[in-house]
Amino acid sequence: MIMISYRLAKPEDEAAIAKLHAESWQKHYRGIFSDAYLDEQVVQERADLWANRFAHPIPNREILLAEKNGQLVGFACIEINENPVFGTLLDNLHVSREVQGQGIGAQLMERTAQLAESQQPGLGYYLWVLEDNQQARKFYALMGATNHETIAHENPDGGTAMVCRYIWRSTEEVRLRK
Repeated sequence: MIMISYRLAKPEDEAAIAKLHAESWQKHYRGIFSDAYLDEQVVQERADLWANRFAHPIPNREILLAEKNGQLVGFACIEINENPVFGTLLDNLHVSREVQGQGIGAQLMERTAQLAESQQPGLGYYLWVLEDNQQARKFYALMGATNHETIAHENPDGGTAMVCRYIWRSTEEVRLRK
């Protein structure tokens, strides 16, 4: 069993988060986003996004990191009470390919849901996932979510894809079903 530690992100984590985010998109969004975007633009675009997030923090955003031997292997970014109907948004969840399938994603989700619950009890929890990302959709269903709606969404590469809003009625429902 690997030992994973969890902690909140600090500004000096920005580059590692952006790198893992870009690598995850390159792996999981191939065939959904354009190859040109994934091969030539995503690294800089994700670096810019995270630079902006750390330069302009918002009070309801929390970023939880998973580390193995001091190296980033996963992260989750939430915005607590982002939506008056659906509650807390899980905006990002990414786990390094080297440790996928070892429960880190589930731990990140459970811990961010607990964090949201501790700050604003009683809220729902939700996320958007690409309809074609079947692996992620199966995982979210195993975590207890239901697909509330599917809509068209503009991709960062300029294309369009269908995205699904997965919801939990409360943060207390966010847990792996065995």
